Amino acid sequence: MEGANSTLVFFVNSKKVIDNSPNPEETLLQYLRLKLRLCGTKLGCGEGGCGACTVMVSRYNRTSNTVQHLAVNACLTPVCAVHGLAVTTVEGIGSTKTRLHPVQERIAKAHGSQCGFCTPVFKV
Repeated sequence: MEGANSTLVFFVNSKKVIDNSPNPEETLLQYLRLKLRLCGTKLGCGEGGCGACTVMVSRYNRTSNTVQHLAVNACLTPVCAVHGLAVTTVEGIGSTKTRLHPVQERIAKAHGSQCGFCTPVFKV
């Protein structure tokens, strides 16, 4: 495809990501974990059933002038499908370095942490 723009542009946890040669066969989960080193999003079943890979994808709806938020299985979503969108992972909602999100605080206070596969998804 001569003249086609193959640059991928999207946001992850409010930071702009630009990739001039994205792999169209790579999933969002692979991209987050391997290229961006955001390992809070986990690979569980690899089929979208367990929810360990859930992230929030946000897009602006020009018709209604609102932002729409969707829960997405990152293990099934091609990374190129998030062009122009915003992705929020568990790292983007709070941390011990900045400030915990109120949901994270409640889980921690109730000693709700377990192996680390399900807990991040509860927060997203």
